[in-house]
Amino acid sequence: MAITTEQQQALDELFNVVQANRAAPAPQPVAPVAPAHGLTGDWWPVLQSKLAELLQSKDQVEHTILDTLERNPLDSAVTFLATASAAFYAAEMGVNPKIKTYIDAFYYIATCASVGYADIFAATQTGRAIAGLVMIVGPALTSRALDRPARAER
Repeated sequence: MAITTEQQQALDELFNVVQANRAAPAPQPVAPVAPAHGLTGDWWPVLQSKLAELLQSKDQVEHTILDTLERNPLDSAVTFLATASAAFYAAEMGVNPKIKTYIDAFYYIATCASVGYADIFAATQTGRAIAGLVMIVGPALTSRALDRPARAER
């Protein structure tokens, strides 16, 4: 199969651009500079302190979430599935013809958390991201919720 004249010209132009970029010197890294204080720089110290506060509170938030999951695994699993279903419904309604009600979204999310098979599929990028999160977290939450009696016997 031969290429057309236009295709050959496009390839030649691309080759010339690649060759020109190879001949150009590599850009030198620029050291980060803190913004100057004044109208444009007053936000920098505030941003640094807020980030520091957020990082310090991360461990406390993580501990609270894990403690809640440990104490109430079934409640956590149901809450996660209900919230994920609401988010999936919001992302897919009006776009996905198979998502007409919240129950349709709940059915899809529940199957993502268990067997992973349904006749409904995500149509939006947001819906796919939510489904992916459920496929990762859902089985672990379900396992924890169902394993509680066996753990109590140990």
